[in-house]
Amino acid sequence: MAEEFEDRVTFVGVSNNDTVGDGKAYVERFSVPYPVAHSPETWDLFEVPYQPVTIVLDGDHQVETRINGPITYEQLREVLEDVAA
Repeated sequence: MAEEFEDRVTFVGVSNNDTVGDGKAYVERFSVPYPVAHSPETWDLFEVPYQPVTIVLDGDHQVETRINGPITYEQLREVLEDVAA
């Protein structure tokens, strides 16, 4: 999906791996096509006490949508189509 929307949105993941090395290995193993941060500060910045959480920012970097808990491919597509329109 990141590749499909690459002209309209930017994806950034946040690693839940214990070490930076583990996170890099995950990115390589699964060919993650977007940057992945390894930073507990990222969770603090967006007040994320648990994962998974999907946060979509608008063009002004303000939180447009926040989904606490799992999200399906179809749900994410709908959110991105609305935000990227």
